[in-house]
Amino acid sequence: MLALIRRHPRLSALVGYVALAAATTWPLLARFTTEIGGGGDAWRTLWGFWWWRHAIAGGSSPLSCEVLRWPAGVPMWFQAWDLPSSLVLLPLWPLTPHLSEVALYNTALFLGFPLAGFTFYLLCRELWGGELGPFLAGAIYTFSGYHFAHALGNLHLASMEWSPLYFLALTRTVRRHGAFAPLLAGAALAMAAATSFYHLAFCALGTIALVAAWFPEERATILTRAFLRRALLLGGTFLLLAGWLLLGAARALRSEPYAAAGDAVQSSADLLSSFVPSSLSALGGALPLSSGFGGGEADAAYAGYVALALAGWALFRARAVRPWLVLAAVGFVLALGPYLKISGHVHDGALLPYGWLERAIPAMRLAGAPARFSWLVTFGVAVAAGAALSALARAGRRGPLLASLVTALALLETWPHAFATSSLPAPRFLRDLAKDEEKWAVLDASDPPRQLWHQVLHGHPQVGGAVSRAPERLERLLRQEPVLRPFFGDGVAALPREEAVRALQQWEVRFVIADGGRVREASALGLPVAFQGDGIVVFEVPPRLARSP
Repeated sequence: MLALIRRHPRLSALVGYVALAAATTWPLLARFTTEIGGGGDAWRTLWGFWWWRHAIAGGSSPLSCEVLRWPAGVPMWFQAWDLPSSLVLLPLWPLTPHLSEVALYNTALFLGFPLAGFTFYLLCRELWGGELGPFLAGAIYTFSGYHFAHALGNLHLASMEWSPLYFLALTRTVRRHGAFAPLLAGAALAMAAATSFYHLAFCALGTIALVAAWFPEERATILTRAFLRRALLLGGTFLLLAGWLLLGAARALRSEPYAAAGDAVQSSADLLSSFVPSSLSALGGALPLSSGFGGGEADAAYAGYVALALAGWALFRARAVRPWLVLAAVGFVLALGPYLKISGHVHDGALLPYGWLERAIPAMRLAGAPARFSWLVTFGVAVAAGAALSALARAGRRGPLLASLVTALALLETWPHAFATSSLPAPRFLRDLAKDEEKWAVLDASDPPRQLWHQVLHGHPQVGGAVSRAPERLERLLRQEPVLRPFFGDGVAALPREEAVRALQQWEVRFVIADGGRVREASALGLPVAFQGDGIVVFEVPPRLARSP
């Protein structure tokens, strides 16, 4: 076995990450075809996979969605859907009669763990050398509290494999290691941008911090025409692959205002969350000090004391880790959001750097979740810890064992509870609607995850639909349009029953779907029930009578 590992270290590292991913995400594999990993926004990402296949098969642009917010449609430049995963899964959609839709999502979710560990391992091999130390550092990075928190719903953030690959290629570009390093860096940066604009921001901030830190020692290299050519090749590759995405997003922002995704103050990291084990971990859940700090991504800033100790030890041994810890410090400050929040209490006296950035760059208000910048903390600390682990692994005969034991302690700090999975019913009635090829729409007033899941089943245009970031005019339309107000607004009927039915007919709505929260409003329309079960009631809108000549 040892001989095989030495002969094929990269393959062995990948296999090791797969095994660890199976253990840390259990029981995901046991429920792979029946329940989705996480819940909530995971269904939105699954819908995104379906929409890309649906749009490409129909010859339309996936960035202009006519099947949501019917009949107006909605631009999708800021949708959170992890484009690389969407494209990779396209060839698998014909298997869905035999392989469930949730299995496709779980494939992307599960593979993200070993792939993120592997690209991080390659980065640490380049930075610190060796095999065992980089492998262990990759485990700290990919099996981190940040990764587990976002794997419960935010696949576009949990797909953490492209950013380390970019920093690997950027490092090789600066060091002039390999003629194709700039091409790889540009391609990896484009993949990071297509995965999430957050990852693009992470890479941009990291590049600025690293180049500024490298400049005193690498001045002779950076201030040359050869390096300028490599930098231009990197930037040109990125723009060639992802320029269309940035240009489209910029045009969308200029054309009309977009509704923010959330409250930046509420979605910022609590200061104590960086120092108290996350409630998402088995350790944090057992400690009385862990209060959760809001749960989810707002509870993902904890990097772990073992990882921090390794990073601190490396800081005093090697100057080369300092730029990476500067990057982590930048992420720590930005994750705190516009105002300091301690133990759930917001201190709004002094504006923090994130708040200044929001004022200087209004587009940042569209992000709405400063806590996500704690990825920079997870990443920078893990890189510095990799330097310490590589040094330990080379420290005599007992060094590899000591490095492994220390890493095991680090993983115990962040080891999660049993990985959460969820399921939604798939009524045969809705699947049968997909066989009807006529053009008509559905008004779906069920919970947002169910709205999108229902559309995956029936495939018809939908009035409403949960969108990551939509223009403000469309958000107002849902809340204020008289026929929609009972379902998406304050629940108060704004039209008489007959007039509301006629408005639905004019919009070519054939079915109204409601769950327990909106059944009363839908029943008030006096429509016949077409299906009832699985927690929903489906009402059928009668067709418009043709006018006599």
